[in-house]
Amino acid sequence: MSVQLNKFHYADYIVFVAMLIFSALIGLIFGWLNRKKQSTKDFLLGGGDLKVFPVGISILASFTSAISILGFSAEMYRYGTIYWMITFSYPLTQGLTALVFIPLFHGLKITSAYQYLELRFHKYVRTTASVIFSLQMFLYMSVALYTPALAIEQVTDIPLVYSIGNV
Repeated sequence: MSVQLNKFHYADYIVFVAMLIFSALIGLIFGWLNRKKQSTKDFLLGGGDLKVFPVGISILASFTSAISILGFSAEMYRYGTIYWMITFSYPLTQGLTALVFIPLFHGLKITSAYQYLELRFHKYVRTTASVIFSLQMFLYMSVALYTPALAIEQVTDIPLVYSIGNV
């Protein structure tokens, strides 16, 4: 009996679907529980009750994508362990963000770096930075969607177009 290691087994499908359902339920439950919170302050700042540490951890987790999970291991395999050196910069940059920028924004009661740019410099600086960031995120998100969709296609035989639409 030969076993294909590169395809999902029925148990894998059960775990995969359960994870998707669980993730969707978390969003639905918290969306339902917090449906009365209508203001920007409640939505973006948690009503102003969040401390620095959970906000910093949230920022760190939000940039851990399939690109990081799949790409870092492939990079290490292909080019060797020198890529490991980048992991030393992660705690430094994330710590700097958590200890410098988050308290600054929290103290000024602003919700984005773009508000800070407008306060510090000018409205045109804010607009320019917003356009540049939007372009960068458009390019990043195309890769961030393609990467897990490619992995899903490889193990489930779901066509890539449908995988991208479902990611």
